[in-house]
Amino acid sequence: MYESTQISLTGYMPVGDIIVIALCMIMSVLLWQTQINKNTKFRSIMLILLTTWFASTTNVIYEMLIYSENIKPIVIYIFRIVHNITLTFIPCMYIQYLHNPLWIPNKTKRRYGIICAIFITVVSIFDILGMIFHFGFYIDSHNVIHRHFNPYIILYIFSMLAIFYIITKYKTRVIRQIYYGLLGVNIVSALVMIIQGLFNQISFTCISYFFPIIGIIFMFHSNPYDIKTGAVSGCFLINELNDAIEKNNPTVMLSIMMTDFSKAMNESGKLKYEFYGFCRRNIKKGILYHFHNERIVLTIPKKSNSDYQKLIDNIVNNFRRNIYEKFNIDYKIIVTETSDKIVNVNDYMKIIDHVENQMNINEFHTVTEKDIKNYYTNNYILSQLEDIVSKKDLNDERVLVYCQPVFNLLTNSYDTAEALMRLKLDNTGLVFPDQFIPIAEQYNMIHTLSMIILNKTCHAIHNIISENYEINRISVNFSALDIKYETFCQEIRDIIEYNDIPYDKIAVEITESRCEADFNLMRQKVTQLQELGIKFYLDDFGTGYSNFERIMEIPFNIIKFDRSMLIESVKNDSSKFMVSTFANMFSKLNYSVLFEGVEDDNDENHCVNMNANYLQGYKYSKPIPIEQLKNFLKRSAV
Repeated sequence: MYESTQISLTGYMPVGDIIVIALCMIMSVLLWQTQINKNTKFRSIMLILLTTWFASTTNVIYEMLIYSENIKPIVIYIFRIVHNITLTFIPCMYIQYLHNPLWIPNKTKRRYGIICAIFITVVSIFDILGMIFHFGFYIDSHNVIHRHFNPYIILYIFSMLAIFYIITKYKTRVIRQIYYGLLGVNIVSALVMIIQGLFNQISFTCISYFFPIIGIIFMFHSNPYDIKTGAVSGCFLINELNDAIEKNNPTVMLSIMMTDFSKAMNESGKLKYEFYGFCRRNIKKGILYHFHNERIVLTIPKKSNSDYQKLIDNIVNNFRRNIYEKFNIDYKIIVTETSDKIVNVNDYMKIIDHVENQMNINEFHTVTEKDIKNYYTNNYILSQLEDIVSKKDLNDERVLVYCQPVFNLLTNSYDTAEALMRLKLDNTGLVFPDQFIPIAEQYNMIHTLSMIILNKTCHAIHNIISENYEINRISVNFSALDIKYETFCQEIRDIIEYNDIPYDKIAVEITESRCEADFNLMRQKVTQLQELGIKFYLDDFGTGYSNFERIMEIPFNIIKFDRSMLIESVKNDSSKFMVSTFANMFSKLNYSVLFEGVEDDNDENHCVNMNANYLQGYKYSKPIPIEQLKNFLKRSAV
């Protein structure tokens, strides 16, 4: 057994190192089970834990060897050097780890790495020389241990100063909570070392090195699993997809959107039990993600699931049988996979959103190349719409005015038309309303388009009149969103006056609103504009919601019967009676009746027999550029 010349400094208890060894093992297991992506960041923290475990283990062995008999001094020297060098690597690795969260420049990171390597080398050589020349730690010929000076204390002080300097210098690059967390845990670590020194102890050195590691695990590697569903937060999906694409590991995504799923999980213990069972049975090799909008996404790596299609079919069937049918939870299920057609990894969830918005409830859909193409087309259209809106140019060349002539049965001529909107974009050519109107309404950009189409229609009417063609009016469609603008009426007046045409040459087409506030606002705006001579059409009568009391309260001039009413009227005598009764009723109340969707002579005769005043449809003309409308109009006598 070896004796010490400074007994107080050899008062070592292994409890600190044993705690560190146990915590390193526990945290390694927990991290391995809870971390989704085994990326560089994950591997770095695992390496730090391994190094810390090794440092604590070698310290326990080193202290045990000191009190062992028949152990050669060289063995003690080796374990002491290995322990101290390993220990000094921990703060150096900690500094290197902070490179990403603190956005430390690569040049600075390399500089710190080189400085750390130099310091460790110099101190280690100095310590070895102390053993040889007996001015530091050494064991003499009488087996007495001498501890005159420990050069690693200088290295510890340097590393702590470097850590505090880095955290403080780059504090603006992380949120305040992260900064104070990193700073606080390192202050505690330094205080433990100081207090240990004051009491001539060396038992808690490793644990003081371990505290900063606990800090970064807690802040940067927290458990991402949702306790209620067992799923991972959706924000981690991008990391997995990035990793899969980089490693050329094709991955399938199964998305299930469930209506009021979170609420149902909170209220039904049976649903929780069934859902957990569903997950245990079906989610074995993939990762389940949970998004805030009631969607879960399961990723299935193809390489580890060769028969993934069968797996997906089983999951979908199990879900329908055990979740949908038992608990009446509506769903939309979408399957997609990593593809070189998808430009950005962030687009995967956006494509799922895009497809989902076009699906009916309780449907299943597999994303195709056509879906991906449509998504990027819509994105391009959206960017063009944003540019059109930002420029606010009422003559924007990308917005085209088409029109469909309307046949007047009373005059047996074409003297009115409906203005229709098209977009002409560089990358897509002509874009039809069914593709861009929903986008414009979703992102609240429809109003600018409405004003552009009104301005161009007024300009076309001005040209028609100046060339002595007879035109009663052209109608322009406006949405309920347009009506809500306080400036709606003033904008219409300004545009009509700017183009120097009579007010009665413009008609406004609007659809009825269910909302009481919107209805009152619509009635107010209609009345205000009708005083100028502008006529109003009730568009799409017969589709969806129709309230006769409200229709009577708004002084519409023309009621447009949707083609669906025409189709309905030819099914049987009862349907014909119903539609013709509506038409007769409006006629007796001094409304003009317009049937749209007239495609042939039979449709025309049918509408004439139902007291129609105006007819519109492919029988007379498909939508044409408004410049061609003159081909349908009569010239007035000069």
